[in-house]
Amino acid sequence: MATMFNSIRASRELESAGAAKPLADAIATMFGDSMVTSREDLVTKDYLRGELATVNTEIARVRTEIASEIGTVRTEIAKAKNDTIRWLIASQVVLISALGGMMSLMRAFG
Repeated sequence: MATMFNSIRASRELESAGAAKPLADAIATMFGDSMVTSREDLVTKDYLRGELATVNTEIARVRTEIASEIGTVRTEIAKAKNDTIRWLIASQVVLISALGGMMSLMRAFG
């Protein structure tokens, strides 16, 4: 529960604790002013809930975007893997054909 700062009461308490009246008044005034400044920065629960809802919505949007990007990357990786496998198979076929041709030439001239 919020309570108001009572600078008069604070000044009297400081005086009764042994502070001189001008000092007690100055301390109470400075403390009261700092409380007013701090209150300007306070937010209501409803405002905070609204801001949190906005942040949660943004987080959900980013998660969806990241999930989509991850799906795209996985697809690209799978395609690159398939291309690599095809290239390896093709190069092996060419190598086997070249070896077969060399063996045929060796038999013919050997």
